[in-house]
Amino acid sequence: MPPPFPPADDLGAIIARVQSRYIRAAPPREMLAPLLTDLLESTACEYGFIAEVLHDGDGAPYLRFYVLTDISWDDATRALYERHMHGGPEHTIEFHNMRTLFGAAVLSGAPVISNDPEVDPRRGGLPPGHPAMRSFLGVPLFHGGEMLGMVGLANRPGGFDQALVDRLQPLFTSVGAILGAVRNDRERREAENALRASETQLRAVLEMAGSGIVQIGLDGFPLFLNQQLCDMLGRSRAELLALSTEDVTHPDDLAGERRRRRQLLAGEIPRYRADKRYLHADGRIVWATINVTLVRKPDGHPDYLIAVVQDITERKQAESELRASRQRFVDLLNSVDGIFWEGDPRTENFTFVSDKAKQLLGYPQADWMQPRFWILHVHPDDRERALREVADSQLTGSVSAIEYRFYAADRSVRWMSSWVTVFRPEGGQRLLRGLMIDITERKRVEEAVLAAESAQRANAAKTEFLSRMSHELRTPLNAVLGFAQLLELDSQQPLNAAQQMRVQHITQAGTHLLAMINDVLDLSRIESGGVALVSGSVALRRVVDEALAMVAPAAAEAGVQLLIERASPQAADPRICVQADHLRLRQVLVNLLSNAIKYNRRGGQVLLSWPVDAGVGLVHLQVRDTGEGLAPAQIAHLFEPFNRLGAERSGVEGTGIGLVITQRLVQLMNGRLSVESEPGVGSVFTASLPWVPMAASDPGFAPTEVSVDIPAAPWTVLYAEDNPMNVELVRQVMKMRPDWRLLVAANGRQAVEMALQQRPDLLLLDMHLGDMSGVEVSRALESALGCPRIALSADATPEQSQVARAAGFAAYLTKPVNVAQLLRCLDEQQAGRTP
Repeated sequence: MPPPFPPADDLGAIIARVQSRYIRAAPPREMLAPLLTDLLESTACEYGFIAEVLHDGDGAPYLRFYVLTDISWDDATRALYERHMHGGPEHTIEFHNMRTLFGAAVLSGAPVISNDPEVDPRRGGLPPGHPAMRSFLGVPLFHGGEMLGMVGLANRPGGFDQALVDRLQPLFTSVGAILGAVRNDRERREAENALRASETQLRAVLEMAGSGIVQIGLDGFPLFLNQQLCDMLGRSRAELLALSTEDVTHPDDLAGERRRRRQLLAGEIPRYRADKRYLHADGRIVWATINVTLVRKPDGHPDYLIAVVQDITERKQAESELRASRQRFVDLLNSVDGIFWEGDPRTENFTFVSDKAKQLLGYPQADWMQPRFWILHVHPDDRERALREVADSQLTGSVSAIEYRFYAADRSVRWMSSWVTVFRPEGGQRLLRGLMIDITERKRVEEAVLAAESAQRANAAKTEFLSRMSHELRTPLNAVLGFAQLLELDSQQPLNAAQQMRVQHITQAGTHLLAMINDVLDLSRIESGGVALVSGSVALRRVVDEALAMVAPAAAEAGVQLLIERASPQAADPRICVQADHLRLRQVLVNLLSNAIKYNRRGGQVLLSWPVDAGVGLVHLQVRDTGEGLAPAQIAHLFEPFNRLGAERSGVEGTGIGLVITQRLVQLMNGRLSVESEPGVGSVFTASLPWVPMAASDPGFAPTEVSVDIPAAPWTVLYAEDNPMNVELVRQVMKMRPDWRLLVAANGRQAVEMALQQRPDLLLLDMHLGDMSGVEVSRALESALGCPRIALSADATPEQSQVARAAGFAAYLTKPVNVAQLLRCLDEQQAGRTP
């Protein structure tokens, strides 16, 4: 009997998740891997794949796998799968044999259902060692009438049928649309990259061209022009773009130029060639031969003109003008911070280098003319590649940039970039020409960037290590604090005064260690970007009241008075709201208040205010204390992790990262944290947050009292935990409820079996049981047992808590366990109320 169809709600959730991953622009493999897992779980299949349908050079279809189940059976297939998952695109697994069940789906364009592949004539056979295929479903994925991909599933208990295909069709349709969008986006990017590369190459060719080139709009103004034309007319690019072609044409040539252009636009001539005079910026005449062509739009209407401008002034002038032109050309070359050169590829010798050669690299011009001078001074490790790239430029005739290391005259190694182009003088042999630029500084910057990225990766690894170690520390700390609480709460065997003091020392030290672990976890999540904020409009007075209630006992013990600014109604208006995360804003305020209390003096004050700065749209939440204050040198290091600025010698407990966390949280809420301090007077910490104007304060600040009436009937709690120390701790806690019965399961499977046999009133589940997670245990009992579930775990991450809540857990308690909190939670569940 086949398993039931996946519920519509589950199918909708699967679709929503894959769409969400697509919207977040996840790569195809990251987007589709969870989808394949969902498909296998919802259909109870053993393995499967999601692949893209492509065509080879002959037009034959084949499959390229996005994701597939790991069914490797020997070293070769395991290596193949590892390369597919972690290698580059060239290692992606492809399937070209279409004389198979896979191919039947691709070639027919219809779903293929085979519940007995052994005798199916479409079957192509399996390689030796391949896991058995007892049933198969192949579904082509279409979008816009085009087959884009395929989903393959195998070994569903009871086989496949058309009803399952119909049930999953909305998912297949959605995935097809996403694959279509992915392919379109990929093709668009490839086209854009090719266009940009083509445009860049074209502009480079135009810039290196020996003639002036200009693109002219129908209004006579340039749209694009190269540097050669700028040099020819003695004007900058910006100047020429602001002038029409008539503005730089000799007045006597305007009539003929206008007549030829009218003929060109009217279609009477396809192009024209003419000699004309341009006006140089210095007032002299520049003679040029121009070749002008009209470019038309696809509909045949004129679009723009392309003109190639060849300076023929030298031909028109005398010998003296030719020499002057030569000198101007040399001056132009030397004004560029690079070496212009020409060379003969047959002899590998330079025929010309500009005067900048000696200034940049220290070699006199005579040295550059020595045989094979360039290649002999290229770094040996770069020599073969540089020669190959020069040869490629000669073969393709394209402009290319070659980067290599070069020995300067002082034997220092300089990074150089050479633009290389091929040209052939009239009646002469082919030559090379280019511009050599020193890029040593750029390379040093690139190396510095790489070093910074490496340091960032190392910092991320450190953060991950701290997070894992903090998690591991919570489990033994659970036993320390838990049994200490039991000793304090034991009314049958009460402790004497000395024992009470020792237990209090244990509790205080354990609590301090727990605070450090929590701070390290918080900082790790913030540094790695793992803190998800729920931003909204938050009433500051509500947060202030909650924070004051939390720190009031500490303030009373320290003899510090907590006050709210009353001198001005605008300084603490209860209607003021900010854009923030309620929970994290409360954490920020508690941290600031706790510091203001700890580092205050007995009899001192902590003053709270939150004035609005409407001009910049900010609310300045200020915590002012009357402590010792901070010197400027201390403020400069205030937000450095683990730097307590000497307070570690004061006897005041702390971790040195509370303010770092506070600053990061304020920044995540689009705010900033600042401090002003005066030694001997006190400090003011200000969290400036975005202001949300409100007409009135949000009512309902007062908490609701919960009355708990515990029935006298015996109650059974099933506790699933694989750590014996944690089990013993909960046993001792449960002795404080002698009428209750505690059952213990050492793993997930045992918990499920005991729950079905004993029918407990409540499940107390650890989240990591070795063979199963607490959520998996809950789901296994979901239909058979309706009692409440409470999570008790050392995993304190918000993500795990959200998963448990979403799975229906009534509460999520973290280790080290707070005995009073655990008992209160159990009492509330027994009374039929939620915590």
